[in-house]
Amino acid sequence: MRVLHVLDSFSFGGAENLLVELARHAPPDLELAVASLGPAGRGKDAMLERLREVGLSPWHLDVRRLADPVGVLRLARTLRASSADVVHAHLGYSATLVPLAARLAGTPCVATLHLVPQLGSPADRVKERLSVLAPGHLGRLVLVSQAAYDGYAEHYGPARPTWRHIPNGVDVDRFGLERRPLPPELGVPDGAPVWAAVAALRPPKGHLLLLDAWARLLDAQPDAHLVVVGDGEARADLEARVAELGLGHRVHLLGRREDVPDLLAGVDGVVSASTTEALPTALIEAAACGLPVVATDAGGTREVVLDGVTGRLVPVGDGAALTAALTDLMTDPAARAAYGTAARQRAEQVFSMQAWTRALHDLYAEVTEPTTEESR
Repeated sequence: MRVLHVLDSFSFGGAENLLVELARHAPPDLELAVASLGPAGRGKDAMLERLREVGLSPWHLDVRRLADPVGVLRLARTLRASSADVVHAHLGYSATLVPLAARLAGTPCVATLHLVPQLGSPADRVKERLSVLAPGHLGRLVLVSQAAYDGYAEHYGPARPTWRHIPNGVDVDRFGLERRPLPPELGVPDGAPVWAAVAALRPPKGHLLLLDAWARLLDAQPDAHLVVVGDGEARADLEARVAELGLGHRVHLLGRREDVPDLLAGVDGVVSASTTEALPTALIEAAACGLPVVATDAGGTREVVLDGVTGRLVPVGDGAALTAALTDLMTDPAARAAYGTAARQRAEQVFSMQAWTRALHDLYAEVTEPTTEESR
């Protein structure tokens, strides 16, 4: 079965990384291709080489705006010529335009929205509604968490029989349970308590709240270190807050890294202060490493972190509760170990790459042989 995946762009992001992993682990009977809805350039091609490295031959469809009927017709011709059995769109613009073009081309279509509803400006809400309605009426709409499913049903529903909840998967085996020291160049002393935050440096990820919580934590745990992995538009703000709080000797802003599994092997746990999440891949990766997590209870986070079982959840925006939960776990190695063991088991059972690819394969088979009731 040939499946063409269409992204909004080839920018560096969660959906783009997921396609890289899917290409690495797709079953032999799935032939994958990938295209960007948008044109080449414009600073949105950071993932091109990584996609090529896993054997894909990415190309650009050159649809320049949402209201582009000529672009939709051209896209339909491209789909016909691609010989794809299924086209799978990812993210908002693709989820809106690709189902329309796929219907014109006679190609079955699936679309995944990787976020919870953003509920922005009135114009943004119209666009978001279209990204739900188009695949919901013309194919299958995939939501990556129950929180996302419920959110879209509440704001743009009711949910239709064509909606599916399929959590993304990670390569659990890539993240081992063996503990190793962090690279010495990071400046974290052996034996010091050390936690990691792995997320793009964007305001919704809550890094400023986390830094404030960490500053308070150092009153009780003065030797604790925080490594922050990721990059983004909020980096300058975080650097300023680190300096303002005098945290330069305890908080390490590492930027974007390609060795996340190695870094996670050297920390005691992972922390997240996000205000919104659909399904936090970084926390699934932490679970795959057998690490406990302390996180704010945002969106689909509770589907990854089971409070009191695989980690601790605190209210969104509650920095004091974040500090308290981190402090408690730093002084309770038995709880950390128990949470980590349970987290690894849950990652293997629910979020493995095998479970994800199997669910996608079943969905592709469904849309290529729809029943009369399902196609209404």
